[in-house]
Amino acid sequence: MRSRINKYLAALVLTLAAGCATTPPNVTSIPNSANPTTEIERTDQLLKEAQDRQVDALSPENYADAKKALDKAKEKKAKNKSNEDILEQVSYSRAWLEQANAKAELAQTSMKDITDARAGALRAGAPQMFEKDWKKADKQLESITKSIEKGNLKPADKKGEELTAFYRDLEINSVKKSHLEKAEDNIKSAKKDGAEKRAPKTFSLAQMKYENAEKLINSDPRNSEAIRRASDDANRESVHLLDVTRKVNAGNTEDLVLLSERQQRTISSLKNEYSSTEQELQSSQQQLSQSEQERVALVGKQAELEKTKELTEKADRLRKEFKPNEAEVYVENGKLMVRLKGLQFASNKSTLNPKSQALLKKVDTALTDIDASKVTIEGHTDSTGSFEKNKELSEERAEAVQKYLVTNGAVAEEKVEAVGVGPEKPISDNTTPQGRAQNRRIDLVIE
Repeated sequence: MRSRINKYLAALVLTLAAGCATTPPNVTSIPNSANPTTEIERTDQLLKEAQDRQVDALSPENYADAKKALDKAKEKKAKNKSNEDILEQVSYSRAWLEQANAKAELAQTSMKDITDARAGALRAGAPQMFEKDWKKADKQLESITKSIEKGNLKPADKKGEELTAFYRDLEINSVKKSHLEKAEDNIKSAKKDGAEKRAPKTFSLAQMKYENAEKLINSDPRNSEAIRRASDDANRESVHLLDVTRKVNAGNTEDLVLLSERQQRTISSLKNEYSSTEQELQSSQQQLSQSEQERVALVGKQAELEKTKELTEKADRLRKEFKPNEAEVYVENGKLMVRLKGLQFASNKSTLNPKSQALLKKVDTALTDIDASKVTIEGHTDSTGSFEKNKELSEERAEAVQKYLVTNGAVAEEKVEAVGVGPEKPISDNTTPQGRAQNRRIDLVIE
């Protein structure tokens, strides 16, 4: 922290004297012929854009001076003062804002961890969800930045890491509140109604899905898509828990309730399939004389439905083979996708470590069970380094997985292909360590 702030102070020395002046330095006059209303509105927008970039927090004094000058311009306009007087204050506001932008840019570099943590908490909605804590953190940040501007490093050295951690906790708690508050309330309500003892299976499942989503948020609160899927799963299961608890408290056993649900789902599915097929067949028979092509399309649609059902069943079987932190299994564009989250490579290496080999052994078993006709192994990297090197490295890693699977008999050599995608298809933010780690992955595309 101290080395970054020392760089910041060195760059700041040239502007400190100007920052303490009663009028701003480097004022660019605005022609008296300019429209005061237009210039005020434009400066208002510049201040809002600067606030979005956290300039108000990183250079508070200069930003405050810019705002005061603009307020004076608005007052003068309301009192019908001359264009010259109004535009002079607008030009002062812009000059102070330029000072604020310059110092904020230096602070962004010097206090990168703090500003990144604050930006994450801001995006997560912390100012609205935890207003008191947000104001407390911003007050500490304002104290640090003001002290730095005056040459005092002690508050930054003492509070920098603590403030970064505070903002990161605010981000995590805001993401949890946004995505999991409903599930948490439902689980607490069900527990209060005796679900833990009377519906232990459903309670455990709801609790597990909630904890999985919570762990995901704790480890990477910016992995929006994965958090959305996990939270939706947790919320659905919490609603199911409430329903099962209500039925159990009405005099049923949990096993009977769950059995009834399974039977209802089966019956509903069969009814829907029968109704849909019957209607389509009737329609097809009526139009058969008019269009043989439509009949063929209907047969194709039925085949597609069967394929989708088969893929879904295979995905369910595959999913049971892996722990949540090992792999994600889903269906996309008519193909099975297996994202091997637990497969890790050393930096710039394509060698499989023992942990990765253990995971691939599970993959080997799973592929044998589903009888895949084709498997494409996609190697992905983050954006660090050259594009060409990343493409080459991703292909080498994909080939290492291919060699393992073929050697162990999971799939015939002619049915498997290794492809190096490089950094072209990121699934997370390459500007954060967690995001880059998520982008360094192996995906299996199974047909």
